[in-house]
Amino acid sequence: MFRHRPDQGIYARGTAFWVLIAYAYLAGSRFNYWCQGFGDWPNQRWTADPMPVLGFPLTPAFVMGLGVFCLVAFVAWKVVNHPKIADLLIDTESEMKKVTWPSFDDSKKSSLVVIGCVLFLLAFLAASDMALRWFFQDLVF
Repeated sequence: MFRHRPDQGIYARGTAFWVLIAYAYLAGSRFNYWCQGFGDWPNQRWTADPMPVLGFPLTPAFVMGLGVFCLVAFVAWKVVNHPKIADLLIDTESEMKKVTWPSFDDSKKSSLVVIGCVLFLLAFLAASDMALRWFFQDLVF
């Protein structure tokens, strides 16, 4: 699947490729739905009988959506195999392997500290807002 340094950066490049394939599917399906809006063109019928094996109509909109999917998927494959982008993804994966990830207890303690700080700041800003509103209401009116 990967031509440039095929044994390195498998996870980063694979993830990038499958995310781009998901984008290609989204682009193809959206293009299909967009083309179905043009079904009333003069002398052109955008409906067809269902295909016997697949069970859905083979319309020009579906064929064009499939073409968009194939085009974007091909571009995704070329992008992931481009040497500069492949080297970037390989280096990213190798650097991520060097990261020391916190334990669950450390993450839980840090999250509680952040939630506490946010609640304190919320209370402080709410009290400041009420005090300033009270002060300026008495001052202006």
